[in-house]
Amino acid sequence: MSFLKDRINKRQQTHEKGYVSFTEEDLNEAKINNQANEEAYYFLDAAMTTSSHLTKEDKNGDTVLIDDVYPCTEAECDEMDDLLNKAEKAVRDRNDSFFKDRLAELRGIVAWSREKHWNFQWSLILGCVLSVLGMMYLRNDAKDSAARQERELKQVQNWVKQDTTIAYDVCPSEWHIESLESANKHKAARLANTKNHIISTQSSIDDYQARLDTCTNKDRKKSYKESIKKSEKRLKEYQDQYEEINEMKFKEYQKMVIKEEKSDAKQANKHAVWMWIFLVYVVLLIPAYIYYSHQYGYYITRHRTEIKVLGGIQKVAFAIASFFLGAGLAMSLLPDIEVTTHYSNGTTTKHTETDSANYIIIAMKAILIFIGLFIFAITSVFIMSYVTISAIKRTYDWSKVTAVATAATKKAIDKVQEKKENK
Repeated sequence: MSFLKDRINKRQQTHEKGYVSFTEEDLNEAKINNQANEEAYYFLDAAMTTSSHLTKEDKNGDTVLIDDVYPCTEAECDEMDDLLNKAEKAVRDRNDSFFKDRLAELRGIVAWSREKHWNFQWSLILGCVLSVLGMMYLRNDAKDSAARQERELKQVQNWVKQDTTIAYDVCPSEWHIESLESANKHKAARLANTKNHIISTQSSIDDYQARLDTCTNKDRKKSYKESIKKSEKRLKEYQDQYEEINEMKFKEYQKMVIKEEKSDAKQANKHAVWMWIFLVYVVLLIPAYIYYSHQYGYYITRHRTEIKVLGGIQKVAFAIASFFLGAGLAMSLLPDIEVTTHYSNGTTTKHTETDSANYIIIAMKAILIFIGLFIFAITSVFIMSYVTISAIKRTYDWSKVTAVATAATKKAIDKVQEKKENK
C-alpha cells in the first residue's frame, strides 16, 4: 500500500516537520470496516481539514497532504479541538482501537500546536558569537586607525614652513611612501608618485600605438584608438596634477594635505562607530533571537515553508563555509628542503633549509580559514536577524503603533501650518 511507505517516512519526522502517522485513506478504509463509528470518523476526517494551509481544492479532493493537517492559528486549534470532541461523542464502538489511536494522535497535534517550543539553533548562535569576536577585533583596529589619522593630522598641522619645487626632469620616478615628517618630503614623494603615473600612462600609449600601427583588424584598430584616447586624457590629468602640486606654496600645500587628513580621520572615526553599532546589534540580537524562538506550535506550522527555505540557505552556506575551513585546515605545509653537501675528502653532510613557499601556503591557509569563518558568521547573523525581525513584526499589532505615529505626525504638521498662516 502506497500510504504505508508514506506513514513510515513520517514516523521519522518531528512535529516541526509535520508528523502524522496515518492518511485520509486510512480513515476511509476504517470507516468502511466499522460502520458503527461512521459519524465519528466523519468528524475525525473533518478535523484533518481545518488548517488554512488547505485550499478548497484540497478539501474537496480525495487526499490531504500530511503537512497540511496542522492548525496554523489559535482559532484553528479551537476548531480542530471542537471537531475532535464531536468525534469522541459520536463514537458507538468503544472497542475501536484504530479510532482511539487516531483521536489521541490528533489531540496530540492540537496540544503541540497550542504549546510553545524552543526553536533556536546553537550553530547560528555560535556564528553570531564569532561575529562579535570579529567585530571586537575590527573595532579595535578601526579605533587604532582613527587615532593614527588624528596623530598624522597634528603632524601636518605642525609642519615647519618650507617651499620647494622640483623640475620634472630631475624628479625621481620611483614610487614613494608619502612621509609626513616635513612638507618638502611629503611633496617630493607625491610628485614622484605622480611622475610614476605619467611614465606608466605614456608607456601604455606607446604600446597601444605600436599595436595600432601593425593591426589590420578594423574592430581591434577601433579599440586601440579608444584606449589611446582614454590614456591620453588620463596622461593630461596627471601632467596637470604634477604642475599644480609643484607650483603650490607651503601654506596652500599644507592646507590641501590637512583637508585630506581630516577627511581620512573622519572616515576612520565613522568606520569605528559603525563597527561599534554592528557589535552592539549582534550582542543584542543573540538574546532577542533566543527569546523570540520560543514559539507556539501553530506559529511554526504557519511558517514551515519559510523555515524550510531558511534551512536550505543555511545548509548551502554552511557547506561552503565548511569547504573553505576544511581546505584551509587540511592544507599541509610543504616540507623543508634537505640540502646535501659533498666535501673533497668524500664525506657528506645533510641539513634542512626552510622552503620559502611555506609562507605562501601559510597565507593561503589563513585566507581560506578566514573566508570559511566569514561565510559562517555572516550567514548566522542574516538568518538570526530575519527570524527575529519577522517574529517581532508578527507577534505584535503594529497597526495601532502606526496609527498613533501617523496621528502625531499629522497633528505636528497641522500646528506648523497653523503658525505659518497666523504669521
